[in-house]
Amino acid sequence: MSQLPIQALFEPLQQALSTHRQIILEAPTGAGKSTALPLAMLSWPSINGKILMLEPRRVAARSVAHFIAQSLGEKVGDSVGYRVRGDTKVSRHTRLEIVTEGILTRMIQQDPELNGIAVIIFDEIHERHLPTDLGLALTLEVQDSLRDDLTLIAMSATLAGLPLQQLMPKATLLVSEGRSFDVEQVYRPVTRQQPWLEHMANVIAESVKTDSPHVPQQYQMGSILAFLPGKGEINKLQRLLSQKVDTQVFLLCPLYGDLTPAEQDNAIAGAPKGKRKIVLATNVAESSLTIDGITIVVDSGYKREASFNPRTGVSRLSLKRISQASAIQRAGRAGRLAPGCCVRLWAQEEQSRLSKAEAPEISISELTTMALECAYWGESNIENLPLLTAPPAIHQQTAWQLLTQLELVDANHKILPHGKAAYELGCHPRLAHMLLQSTVLAKTQKQPELVSLACLLAAVLEARGLPKKGVDISQYLPLATQGLMAAQVNKWQASLSVSSDIKQLARDAASRDISTLLALAYPDRIAQARGKQGFRLSNGTGVTIDIEDNMSTHEWLVVADFQESQGRNAGRVYLAAAINPEHLKHDLGLLISEHKVCEWDEAKGRFFAEKQQKIGELIVSRSLESNVDSDLIVQALISHIQSKGLSILNLDERFYQLQCRVKLAQLYAPEYDWPSLESADLLATLSEWLAPYLVDVNSIAKLQKLDILSQVKNLLTWSQQQTLNELLPTHWKMATGTSAPIHYQIDEASDKGCEDIDQASDEVLASDSVRGRALLRVRLQEALGLSQSPLLLHGKLVVTMELLSPAQRPIALTADLASFWQGPYVEVKKEMRGRYPRHLWPDDPANTTATKFTKKKTPGLK
Repeated sequence: MSQLPIQALFEPLQQALSTHRQIILEAPTGAGKSTALPLAMLSWPSINGKILMLEPRRVAARSVAHFIAQSLGEKVGDSVGYRVRGDTKVSRHTRLEIVTEGILTRMIQQDPELNGIAVIIFDEIHERHLPTDLGLALTLEVQDSLRDDLTLIAMSATLAGLPLQQLMPKATLLVSEGRSFDVEQVYRPVTRQQPWLEHMANVIAESVKTDSPHVPQQYQMGSILAFLPGKGEINKLQRLLSQKVDTQVFLLCPLYGDLTPAEQDNAIAGAPKGKRKIVLATNVAESSLTIDGITIVVDSGYKREASFNPRTGVSRLSLKRISQASAIQRAGRAGRLAPGCCVRLWAQEEQSRLSKAEAPEISISELTTMALECAYWGESNIENLPLLTAPPAIHQQTAWQLLTQLELVDANHKILPHGKAAYELGCHPRLAHMLLQSTVLAKTQKQPELVSLACLLAAVLEARGLPKKGVDISQYLPLATQGLMAAQVNKWQASLSVSSDIKQLARDAASRDISTLLALAYPDRIAQARGKQGFRLSNGTGVTIDIEDNMSTHEWLVVADFQESQGRNAGRVYLAAAINPEHLKHDLGLLISEHKVCEWDEAKGRFFAEKQQKIGELIVSRSLESNVDSDLIVQALISHIQSKGLSILNLDERFYQLQCRVKLAQLYAPEYDWPSLESADLLATLSEWLAPYLVDVNSIAKLQKLDILSQVKNLLTWSQQQTLNELLPTHWKMATGTSAPIHYQIDEASDKGCEDIDQASDEVLASDSVRGRALLRVRLQEALGLSQSPLLLHGKLVVTMELLSPAQRPIALTADLASFWQGPYVEVKKEMRGRYPRHLWPDDPANTTATKFTKKKTPGLK
């Protein structure tokens, strides 16, 4: 192995190992951290035990293990081995094991003391895969409570944006230089007129030509690595390129996670003599892998990201731009062994607008498996683990709810015996629950083959990249009888102490048995047809099936796999089984619940009650009820009000004024702990404040006779009502004895009476988000003698006065009465004296006694 930058850290690292148990190693692309470092560590006498190195991807784990074993002149499985799902090559002589993420967490769960293991290395920790974050957290807990002699090395290409030092403050930090050759950047943005895949095909075809105007000739003798978002795009690009390049010279090699190990090894290996490769890869080729002979990278700039939607319980697949960090990693693939060129299919000015780094998976992923891991570990709160990033609360809540529904944990998130058994099966909690419950079903129905059928279904649902055969899951069962899927089926059968002829079972499985088993795993995904709108799931989510697919004609389904995607309002179903309506109540009886409901019939203008049998939000059957319980009517009234809004109640301007006054009081006198009278909050709490007054209401007419204002006022304590009247009175007592109403306005509110503030008014009470005003309408003669505008809210709110003529028409609007008397009033007086000569228009209004009469009737005036 040639000299690598990481070798400069061998001595400092050995010294650190003698004094520290946590080491952070920052080593950029090409430093040799994934290969040269673990190889060297095998010969260090200070390491007395096995070394585990975590690689995020299976293809990288196998590749690294093969490379290190070859460097030792050994076979994989001797000193160096690997463990990935479905493939293990280790022996009792193995001292360095390369493992994938899920394998590490299971090893820790099964042996928390990690006996015989001296060092755990986390490679490419900056990629922030969910199992890596969990594995790191569990390792830290093991180190803290059980194995203070265990060494943890966290390796990252960059520490930028990675809170590793905050999580491990006592760790020693070592930094290595990278080794990568110069990579020339070329930008070839897609034009609007051309689909980006076609543009990419043209760019690649052009890049392999010796006279390419964009790729310098010195890079033309190497192979090309093209980065794409997923398998679908890889297959499409492969078809396009097969028509544009000479496939006798250029070998088109896909590289993605679902390929067989042999297919992946073929893509990674160097091109045969006289040939060049065009490797079409997903982001599995971004790190850890060195693909021989690559001198040109063509980067689409896209990735496919699955973002969990807690409302529907599935992930939405979206095509997104990669981050700057990912773009740098991809470009670096062209300069691992020699100078290279990276062609980016976006504009150069776009590069700086890309996000700095990818979002950690823990912030966007489903957490059901992680929650079960935590429960098995003995932790009831995911956030209590020493994690790099805390997951979203709603994602945690959704995960715990599902585990509780499947009876894997109790209400306090403590794992139940059923949950422990499910964890031991090593698959998604939904599938584990189905497998375990199939044993119960097999006994009660005297159908032992149901257990093996459940194993086949689980294998199909765990598999990725299956050839498309339609939505009916039974068509895929024969695939589970061969290769790695069959091995997994046999493993589950052994764990559940059953054995069947799975090939015959795959051919002869009854649709009824399939749907019954799937309903165990997906009780929230029972689907009911709703005409041209597709299907509605029992959790309320809408889904669709291609109309050409036979499954679209059924009335009831159980949906095993569906996904949301960009540009679609409803999820698309990929795997499902039909449910015979005649068997529905018998086979899914445990999912059916009975409800009595009362609703308002808009057309008939009356309430009606019915008994409903439901699966989640789906109505299986319904029948009218003759006797309507008063509690049901109350609930129906509340539902009706919530659907129509407060406007259907007996509300007048006094109600809306009360809302405005309390809103202002909340903002500027919060010390009195005011309740919210916002319409949305009142609607949400109808069952608390209005329900007691609905007991004798059985019609909309009676509802509209209720004194709603009084009920809303009762939400304020007597003391709050008195304080409100002091701070923000409904009326202002004028010197003439007139009680003039004050009209309050708030521009933020959407309620009647709280809108349309005159932006031209003199003054309003303003906060960051709310502008409020108190408007007092009174005849000018009754405001005489006032030297300034009235003040409310202990002087915080100046009352805006709308001064009226004797005919009650507006003549002035001001929040500064003193300035008005001295200025604008002079012109008002001139005009009004001629129009209303019998009324008082004094020269000194601030010092004149107010009156509500004409001059003749005003005492003291002649």
